[in-house]
Amino acid sequence: MNPTRGYDEMRHAWGSVAPVSIHPGVTAWLVLDHQAALEVIWNEHPFSSDARCWNAVTDAGLPADAPLLAMLGWRPAVSRLSMDEHRRHRQAVTGVLEQIDLRRLRLLVQLRADGLIDHWAQRTSADLVTEYSRPLVWAVFAHLVGFSPASAPALEALVIAITDTADDATDADAELLEAVRRLLQTRIAAPGPDLASWMAHATTLTDTEIAHNLVQLLLYGARSTVDWIGNALRLLLSDSHVNALVATGRLTPADVLERTLMADPPVPNIPGRWATKDLMLAGHPIRAGDLLIPCLAAANTDPAIHGGGGAARTSNRAHLSWGTGAHGCPAKDLARLIAETAVDAALRRLPEPRPVHSGSARAAQRSMWSSGPAELPVEFARATPAHRTEVPHDLPTVMVVPESTRTVPAQEGEASQRWGWWNSLTGW
Repeated sequence: MNPTRGYDEMRHAWGSVAPVSIHPGVTAWLVLDHQAALEVIWNEHPFSSDARCWNAVTDAGLPADAPLLAMLGWRPAVSRLSMDEHRRHRQAVTGVLEQIDLRRLRLLVQLRADGLIDHWAQRTSADLVTEYSRPLVWAVFAHLVGFSPASAPALEALVIAITDTADDATDADAELLEAVRRLLQTRIAAPGPDLASWMAHATTLTDTEIAHNLVQLLLYGARSTVDWIGNALRLLLSDSHVNALVATGRLTPADVLERTLMADPPVPNIPGRWATKDLMLAGHPIRAGDLLIPCLAAANTDPAIHGGGGAARTSNRAHLSWGTGAHGCPAKDLARLIAETAVDAALRRLPEPRPVHSGSARAAQRSMWSSGPAELPVEFARATPAHRTEVPHDLPTVMVVPESTRTVPAQEGEASQRWGWWNSLTGW
């Protein structure tokens, strides 16, 4: 079913807010309209990001191993906290992200993008998701956090299990957290030019808080950036009007990515707000502890904000894809730079790409928390050469090594002694 049509039908039946079932015996309110979603996202007093007040847990006894808790359950991290605790975490996270040298990050993404394109350019066909956006983004995020390049596929598999709320989502979440904790312990002892080291040595967050914030960066940052790039490339391949505007220089890759955020956001729903008291929202009685899910995909296509015109063809920047207010995405500049560089490299190097329509190809991957093409096979004329003479043997780092101001001791007993795939990787 066309998602926009489905949202319109829900609005017709329920108005701005619709009751939905997200798990056997667990209901939520799906917030459909732009104004109502903005109210829920912006106003943290009646709409908390802290799941500890969720009545499905406190009253209905939702099992602790329910797969949806990997995304919706409480954790001590910036997007799952409210008020003063949220502000303490956000200040630490944004302060560390500001240490990234964006010029060097752009160079890193360009080199990795060119390297991937060089690998398959001569055969004049490729899958722009499985052979480009996914390996590109995951390699970059692994590098940023401090993991070795070889760890990227395993990190991606864990994140997909969590964000798709697969049956093993709880186990995947525990494994990802343990991997980050082990990385953190190595960086406490020997800091490097990465986010884990900066979080450990330049903030006053506890080790547990640091680990959960790094997990959330992978959960919310990496996969959404993959899907954002995929959605933008799919728009270019499927919309001749947009393609023509890019070809004539009237649209830039940044413009295309902005249109994609409006028409087909990579994060279709925000993972939860909880009512802190009984209240009315758009005429619906909401009980304290109820879960509300702001539906960004529906809010962005609300006819009230673009006059009924096609969202894919508008430059309207009223979308909520970055969130807003105190809980706006702290890493949006990072994600935007990676996505713009990746799309620009594909446009620059792949002349006249044409989609390959295969009966076996999966058009899109859609879960409650992520939306993007699972595959994007294309054919093209022979790729143009990269604007460089050679790839450096050592890829650039994007941060300096922090000087330690660590005042919080490592918390003994928190990291499990179980060894896994991450212990055998080089570069740790």
